[in-house]
Amino acid sequence: MKIVLTGFMGTGKTSVGKELGRKLGYRFIDTDELIEEREGKPVSLIFKEKGEDYFRKIERAAVKEVSQITNVVIATGGGVIKSRENLENLGRRGIIIWLKADPEIILKRVMTEGGKRPLLDVEEPINEINSMLAERLPLYQQADTAVDTNYITPQETAQEIIEKLGLDGQSVTVDLKERSYDIVIGSRLLQRLGLRLKEFRPSRVAVISNKTIFPLYRDTLLKSLREYNIVPEILLIPDGEEYKDFLWTYYIHGELLKAKFDRDSLLIAFGGGVIGDITGFIASTYMRGIRYIQVPTTLLAQVDSSVGGKTGVNHPLGKNMIGSFYQPSLVVIDIDTLKTLPKREFHAGMAEVIKYGVIADKAFFDFLKTDREGIISLGDGIINVIKRSCEIKADVVTKDEREAGLRAILNFGHTIGHAIETVTGYRRFIHGEAVSMGMCAAAELAVRMKIFQKDDAGKIKELVEMYNLPADIPDDLNVRDMINAMEIDKKVQAGKLRFILPESIGKVRIEEDVDRELIKEVIEAQYS
Repeated sequence: MKIVLTGFMGTGKTSVGKELGRKLGYRFIDTDELIEEREGKPVSLIFKEKGEDYFRKIERAAVKEVSQITNVVIATGGGVIKSRENLENLGRRGIIIWLKADPEIILKRVMTEGGKRPLLDVEEPINEINSMLAERLPLYQQADTAVDTNYITPQETAQEIIEKLGLDGQSVTVDLKERSYDIVIGSRLLQRLGLRLKEFRPSRVAVISNKTIFPLYRDTLLKSLREYNIVPEILLIPDGEEYKDFLWTYYIHGELLKAKFDRDSLLIAFGGGVIGDITGFIASTYMRGIRYIQVPTTLLAQVDSSVGGKTGVNHPLGKNMIGSFYQPSLVVIDIDTLKTLPKREFHAGMAEVIKYGVIADKAFFDFLKTDREGIISLGDGIINVIKRSCEIKADVVTKDEREAGLRAILNFGHTIGHAIETVTGYRRFIHGEAVSMGMCAAAELAVRMKIFQKDDAGKIKELVEMYNLPADIPDDLNVRDMINAMEIDKKVQAGKLRFILPESIGKVRIEEDVDRELIKEVIEAQYS
C-alpha cells in the first residue's frame, strides 16, 4: 500500500509520515528531503538560486519516481498538489490524505521550526498563508480523506490515519512480485472499506454476493462505499455450492456488460467460498481480466479460499474443474462477520484450519486443541487462527502459485473430500465437513501405508471431533462412485490417484500413485 500525505507547510506531513512509517513498518520518503539530498542544498536555496519553475520540475520527477514504490509513506511538499501530473502519479495504487490546520496554527508552527520557508519570506506571512490556502483548497479537497491536525500530536494523527484505513489489525502479504497483495484482518473493516477502495481508482464497482449474507450487511457496506462516492452495482445469486455454475456466471457477465463495466472496473466478492470462487472466475474472464477484491464472510473463506487466486465453477462431473489462477488485489477479513455465521459453517471452516496444523505447524495444531474455547467464542484466539492460517497459505502460494508442486499439500483431505461432495451433489455436506472426513481417511491411509503413526491419526480424529466435525464417512455412500469421482479430479495425473499424506503432525508428503484397492479398504473402514 502507498500512503501519501499532502497539505500546506506546517501541517505535520514529515513528523506524521515518520510516525506512520514506524508504526506500519513502511519506508518513509519526504519529497523535499529527497530533492535536497540530490541537489546538495536546502529547498530555500534552490528557490533562491534557480527559481520556483526549476524546483517544480525536479519535484515532478521525484514524485513520479517515488510513486512506483509500495509499502511506503510519502510526505509531499506543500505545492506538490498543484500539479495534475503529480496527483495522478501519487493516486495510482495510493491513498492521498490531506493534513489540515488553521492558518494561525500553521504560522506558529512554521515560526517555531526555524529555518526559512521561501514562499513565506514576506512582510505579512499570515496574509500569504490565507491567500495560498484559498488558492489550493480546491486541490486539497481532491484528496481521498482529511485529518485535522490542529490540536493533536503527530503520534495521534498517525493513529487516526491507521484507523481510517483499517490498518489497526493484523496483516499478511502474499508476495507475488508485481501481483502481490495484502490480507488485512481485524474488526470494523467493513465500515472502512470505502476509503481503502480509493487506492484502486475504479471506474465502476460491483458487489457480488448472495441473498443470505448481503441483507445482513447491506447498510453497513453501502454506507462505507457511498461515503467515498462509490455507488456500486449489486449482483446477487442464490446461496449454495450448487449455484457455483456456468448459468450464474453467464448471468453476472451479462449484467456487467449491460452496465458497461470496463477494464478499470472492480468487483467485490462479498460472501463465502462460493461467492469468492465465482467472482474471481468472472474477474479473470470478463474483458480478459479485471480487478477484484475478496471480502470473505465465512471462516472457511477467510482462512482458505479467499487467499491464493484459485477461481472456478463446478461441473456435474467434478468440483472446480473449470477455472483459473487469478489473484485478487486485496483481501479484507472483518472478523465481525463471523458473529452472524451459523455454528455449522463456523465448525466447517475449522476443518481447513486443522489442515494447516497437520501440513505445516504442529505447535499450531496443539494450540487449536488447548485454546478451543477462546476460538469458538470468537475471542482473541480467532484472530491468531485466521492470521496463522493465512501466513501458512501465503507462504505456500508464494513458493508455488500455480500448483506445480508444493501447493498440492494444501489439498490434504480434499481428494476424498471432493469425491464425497461430488457423489452427494454438493447438497448433503458443506465443504469443510467433507474435508474433515477426507483428512481422517487420508490419515488412516497413511497409517496403512506405514508412513504415519496410528496415535497421530487418532489425534487428528480427536481434534476434528472437538470442533463438531464428522470424522467417519456415511456408509450409504458408494465406494465405487467415490473412486470414480476421484478419477476425474484435477489432482489425477496420467491416471494415477495422487494423495497428500501425513508423515507426522506438521509434515506431509505427496504420494503420486496410491493403490485403488487400498483406498477402497480405507473408505469402507471409515464407514460410520
